[in-house]
Amino acid sequence: MNNLKTLVESYQPTSYKRVKRSEQTHSESAELTKREITRLLSLYQDQQTLQQRRLVRDAIDHWLRRYHGYVIEGGIGSHYVEVGVNPRSCIFEHIVPARDALDMLLQGIMTVEQAMNIPTCLISKDNDQVLRESGLVQSSPDYWLFFQRYAVLDAQFATHDGNMVDIDEWTLQKHFDYFDI
Repeated sequence: MNNLKTLVESYQPTSYKRVKRSEQTHSESAELTKREITRLLSLYQDQQTLQQRRLVRDAIDHWLRRYHGYVIEGGIGSHYVEVGVNPRSCIFEHIVPARDALDMLLQGIMTVEQAMNIPTCLISKDNDQVLRESGLVQSSPDYWLFFQRYAVLDAQFATHDGNMVDIDEWTLQKHFDYFDI
């Protein structure tokens, strides 16, 4: 016990060097995230109990959300943006709910790269509230025509680089093609 006391008393906090965001750090993050999720998917299949699977599923969810936040939100901002709003006062949200994308990954419906790049959007706080009141904050009526979730909103949407999106025609395949996934 005294040894632990001595060690704790001699502890010096570590000052980690800050990493500056760049194409290189985003690329490294994508590579490590893909590798780790692939490893965790294999581990998930090997688990025997519901609790063990839950813990591994939570770990996959962590890696996906970390990637979405660091690479997507921290890079391009989001895949899509509500037209006419200030992106700095918007909510970053998963158009296909992240929980559902995780389930599709676990069921083999989506690839790791697809789950890493599920559609995200910057929407106004008011429209986020409309989604909540409509019961669509964590669900979707159509995963293929994923923008149908936003049919309850009086808004238009564009890609992060300014190309308008027809919410009645923009499929998940168009999303993955547009972003080279």
